[in-house]
Amino acid sequence: MQRHKKYLVITIWISTIAFVGAGFVGWGAYDMNTDRAASVAKVGHRTISVQEFQSAYASHYNFYNNLLGGKLTQEQADQMGLDKIVMNTLVNQALLLNYADEIGLVATKDDVKERLINTPTFQTDGVFNKELYYSILKANRINPSDYENGLEKEILNAKLENFFKLTPTPKEIDLFASAFFMEDRLSVAAVTLDANEVTLNEDAIKAYWDKNKSNYLTKKSYTLELLNLPASQAKFDDKTLEEFFALEKHNYIHPDGKLMSFEEAKTKVAVDLRLKNDKKSSLEAYLAFKKGELPASETKIIFDDDTTYPLDKIQVVAKDEVLKPVVIKDSYVIIKVKTIQFPEPMSYEMAKKDASRDLLEELKSAALEKKAVAKLENFTGSDIGFVSRDSVKSIAGLSEAKSAEFLSHVFDNTTKKGYKIIDGKAIVYEVLEQKLLNKDKAKQYVSMISENVLQVKQAELNQNLIKKLATAYKVEQYYKGK
Repeated sequence: MQRHKKYLVITIWISTIAFVGAGFVGWGAYDMNTDRAASVAKVGHRTISVQEFQSAYASHYNFYNNLLGGKLTQEQADQMGLDKIVMNTLVNQALLLNYADEIGLVATKDDVKERLINTPTFQTDGVFNKELYYSILKANRINPSDYENGLEKEILNAKLENFFKLTPTPKEIDLFASAFFMEDRLSVAAVTLDANEVTLNEDAIKAYWDKNKSNYLTKKSYTLELLNLPASQAKFDDKTLEEFFALEKHNYIHPDGKLMSFEEAKTKVAVDLRLKNDKKSSLEAYLAFKKGELPASETKIIFDDDTTYPLDKIQVVAKDEVLKPVVIKDSYVIIKVKTIQFPEPMSYEMAKKDASRDLLEELKSAALEKKAVAKLENFTGSDIGFVSRDSVKSIAGLSEAKSAEFLSHVFDNTTKKGYKIIDGKAIVYEVLEQKLLNKDKAKQYVSMISENVLQVKQAELNQNLIKKLATAYKVEQYYKGK
């Protein structure tokens, strides 16, 4: 159940404090009236500052970028309207904070202090370390007062959420348990294709490509002129390295979040200290390169999926712009974006391999569907007994993961018979019998069920409350969007 459960609700509370190094891009048209130049919006008596918006934008960008494996471009973020998502989130949060103020909820200095001293990131051996706290904020270019103001809002949000906490009733728990743990007794059969059942020819591939040209584009590319700066040969004794490590140890952590010891981090510490010392000379080289006083070391063409170079910066600069020094493979590199080649339709020869693959998959899927529909007319299969959403077993030769995907399809549909094309075959099924509530499982997962009930009720309440508050508090938005 833990592996296959679905989160039914994403709660409205999204932190706008983010420890990220993402650069802030252009924010679109902006109302520069002197009375509101420092804000992007005013909601009731609360304002949303430019800094809050930038921090929330960076946090959201980082979140989606991580989901996409680090491949989110600024262009994609603009297309999905990320700035509008961020603005909507902040406005909704401000509406709720106005209401919290109105009903007398407050986040005191003691509340903020307690949250700070209990934050593991700011602790050394389990005790709050003020120097570490200021060091981390400084490293992430966050003003302590801004961070603490953000904490105050988070605490107030949490108090308001707790104020409206709706305890699940026994009937609601039973209802959700029935939905989660209903069991179907299934009869299944796998339908497959013979090796030569679907074939391609040149004319069919060419016609498919011609119809779908817009799907086959070259990658966006950049021609870069690079000035590779050699690393200095500075050597450091252990005392110097230990002093540097003491100031920066929050940057040296294991994958599980635990801080590294000095010995574990020593090699990386030496590199980081050298880079810190080399920074001044790299900036001098940057100015000389920008003026044309230093020649490039090499010219390189990279594509939009390259992970070696800082694409987040390259993607937003203009042609012939020079970036400040960046660290690549433990050395400084200065980058000039010489040309930008935007995606364009591939020729038939370039796209043929991909078009052939896609057409073949499309034809196979159509052939499987036809055979599956025919199989359903007089269906007989193998009785696999009772299964539920969380069953962990191989079905019709599928892997456990694919079997879970198949079961999700079965329980998400209301028809007695059906099929699911998966893993190159069609799994045809019929529901023979059904049980609505497995009380043993309901008891085992009562905590998780209660949490889901709570989240659904909370989300419904929040949604309706925000609609009501939007009519009660005036919303002035100064940020005009992109």
